[in-house]
Amino acid sequence: GKCQSGGLKLSALQPKAAFAAMTASSDTFLTKVVGAASQGAVGAVVGAALSSVTEPVVNKVLVERKSVASAIKEHDFEKIKRFFQTAVSTNFIKFPFFEVVNMIMANVKVAPEIRGTVTGIVFTTATLPLTNYRFRKSMNLPVEGLSTLYQAYLPTVLRDIIYGIARNRATTFMLSRNREAFKNPLSRFLTMFAIVMVACVTSAPGNELRGYVLQPPDRKKPFGEFFDPAKTARSTTIGGIIMSSSLATGALCTPYVEMLWGAVKPLFAKDPIGAVTLVLVIVDRWQRRKLSS
Repeated sequence: GKCQSGGLKLSALQPKAAFAAMTASSDTFLTKVVGAASQGAVGAVVGAALSSVTEPVVNKVLVERKSVASAIKEHDFEKIKRFFQTAVSTNFIKFPFFEVVNMIMANVKVAPEIRGTVTGIVFTTATLPLTNYRFRKSMNLPVEGLSTLYQAYLPTVLRDIIYGIARNRATTFMLSRNREAFKNPLSRFLTMFAIVMVACVTSAPGNELRGYVLQPPDRKKPFGEFFDPAKTARSTTIGGIIMSSSLATGALCTPYVEMLWGAVKPLFAKDPIGAVTLVLVIVDRWQRRKLSS
């Protein structure tokens, strides 16, 4: 009788324990999602600030094969201001989205090649219209329907697949050399910078192919003339530094955002409607200020 009673008590407790474990697991997953998104969000702002100055120059070097000096001459402060608004808006979608997809795939037990391939395809298919819209704005080209927004899909998805695989491989390598690589702020910044730079350099051929396909028809250079090792190295270096600096800064801030989320999360659980209303009010105020400036 006692054994049966104990068994009943144990079986009654098991669903509660399972629910508690499931809740803890979902909380950990949500914290990771918030951390990845915040890394992308900080990277978005840093990247937009750097990109507004350098990206139009890089695009002219990459696509039109102009010299850096002549590309800089065509750039001015008004263009920087206008492009910053485009860059920060698109970055706030692209950067967090990639980091969250990459984080989710990192928790799936598959080969790095498959992980990187899935990440690259999902990311490119979802965000290529934003990428091409931003590209055309930086080059002062018109946006002419859906075909221009999905222009150069195959070279872009190839580039992003290679980037995803290289980044997963580089992360695995860095952690195998030093398990504490992400434990302190300086190490976290340097590790993320190195990982992203390796991924950018590895995926550079895909980026060059994308640049070749995106050339305006009236100024299109022949294949042999377009691919110049010196210009490739120049555009890859500038682009890699922007991306690496952005995401390394984001990685630096991630633990602090996760701590803030830990403090705010109970408020969301207690009054979700009030919390969402507060967020919407803040976004509305920010939008109004942006429109009035």
